[in-house]
Amino acid sequence: MLMKKYLKYILICLRSVIIFILIGAILSASVKNVMTSVKVSNFKAKGVYQQDISTDNVKFYKIESNEELPSYIVKDNLIIPGAPGDILVTKEALLGPSFVRAFITFFAGGHAALCTDSYTDLDFTLSDLKSIEATGLEEGANLASSSYRTYWGSNDIYNEVIGLRVRTTEEQRQEVLSVASSLIGDPYNYSFLFDTTNKSYCSDLVSKAYSYIGINLNKDDFTTSIYDLIVSGDTYISYYHYYDSNGTKNIYYLG
Repeated sequence: MLMKKYLKYILICLRSVIIFILIGAILSASVKNVMTSVKVSNFKAKGVYQQDISTDNVKFYKIESNEELPSYIVKDNLIIPGAPGDILVTKEALLGPSFVRAFITFFAGGHAALCTDSYTDLDFTLSDLKSIEATGLEEGANLASSSYRTYWGSNDIYNEVIGLRVRTTEEQRQEVLSVASSLIGDPYNYSFLFDTTNKSYCSDLVSKAYSYIGINLNKDDFTTSIYDLIVSGDTYISYYHYYDSNGTKNIYYLG
């Protein structure tokens, strides 16, 4: 009888702990979602319509700033978001049934990539048109790699893209990109919690690169979600675009 009594107490404690963790996770995710919406809305509210460069298909809204780096690059008439060191993120998860996508979108967000600069060594070549990212979408180990980030500029995959910038010096930015380059080839970390030294997932890779220069983009020291990157006090929005119901691309940018 005594053993059953102890077992009952243990089960009650475990249930309480699980409920506590779930409530905490929901509250934390809710707060981050709200903070993200506010941050994006405040950024958009500062935009001034640029009639001279806008077209029927693309509308530009400029936010005045003293930024030296551009918020986007134009290549072959395609607008590619980001500058070296910038972080590109999307809030919407893409894979799985609708209820799974909704769950992941709410708690973790979609995808993140780190924009690169021109760099060449024996193993790979980078440019200001590329990004370093870990996708987890392919079969096998899904090694982190560099790729042209042109797809971030279209709505083939993402309907909404947020560009984040971290307050750094040029020297720090180059250090971050060097560290990120060293993470190319890391297997994708599907656990998000374990073996984070030898494996990386998308937002974790970005967080690791910036942690090298003492910038912590994961304040709660749990898994690094897309929302952690957005609401961090060390990042600010430098670029934002979305496609409206008419298929028109609306771009807000620092300039």
